[in-house]
Amino acid sequence: MVPVMCIVQEGQISPTTEYGLKAQISEFTQRACLAPADFDWLVVPEGSGFTAARPSRTVIASLHSNRGLAQDERISLLKELGEICMAATGRSASELVTSIRNPTG
Repeated sequence: MVPVMCIVQEGQISPTTEYGLKAQISEFTQRACLAPADFDWLVVPEGSGFTAARPSRTVIASLHSNRGLAQDERISLLKELGEICMAATGRSASELVTSIRNPTG
């Protein structure tokens, strides 16, 4: 399993969008890591998340790779993950935070 943490703002991602994003990230982890995604989906309560004194529109998608990644591969995978998130959520690149971490230890 590949741990995936997504953080979204309450009311900004519909259940249909959530389902689609999870499905696309699951396909991504199967291709990139040869393992299924294990989601931790966190919703920031309305009125609790702000960016530049305005309600945040940021979506965060972070996964923990099950294998070490070379820098060039990480860059390629981060670009793909960002494109998945933008297409699924309608957010711009500046409204997304994505990360792919190497295993620790």
